[in-house]
Amino acid sequence: MARFRSHPCTVPTAGVQRMTPANITMCAMTAALALTATGGCERHDGPAAGPSKTVAASASWTDPAIADAGAQATAAYRGMWTAFVEAGKTSNPDAPAIRTYASDQALKLIVSALATNQHQGKIIKGDLIIDPRVTSVRPESDPTEVSILDCVNDERWLEYTTSGELWDDNPGGRHRTTATAKRTDGTWKVSAFTLEEAGTC
Repeated sequence: MARFRSHPCTVPTAGVQRMTPANITMCAMTAALALTATGGCERHDGPAAGPSKTVAASASWTDPAIADAGAQATAAYRGMWTAFVEAGKTSNPDAPAIRTYASDQALKLIVSALATNQHQGKIIKGDLIIDPRVTSVRPESDPTEVSILDCVNDERWLEYTTSGELWDDNPGGRHRTTATAKRTDGTWKVSAFTLEEAGTC
């Protein structure tokens, strides 16, 4: 099954780390498809400082702007994982659907993971279970950033060789996952996500 050897750190949305199929440097997700994590990362324990107010979504769900932002951000998050799962069936890093829903570091991590799998002759098949919920939006008046909390279950998302044999017998699990979706030019995309170790949710 798909292994997530993850580190509980946040993928920064600014700055680009060097990635190659043989040595992928990242912080949020490592070895989604048997990758190796190296290098450091920057922790973010809260929203970026600034004059805009961050609002807990549950407290303002009746506000149409907040409700719409939450719905669109969640749709982008679901779309990103759906596109990742579909592309994983053939290890296609050029799948256009990924770029529809992911940007910045989130996009780079997924594309690099797929490229590595393609190089190794590995594919992923099965079901990935997600259950995202919005935890906050920012700013309150005209949201452009949404935080999402999830428990990603990859117990049935299995790694195979291209000939159809299981890649290994490493178990998957349930991973506490946080993500940030941003609106740019009217379009919501996931810009970063953090996937923690199996058993964290």
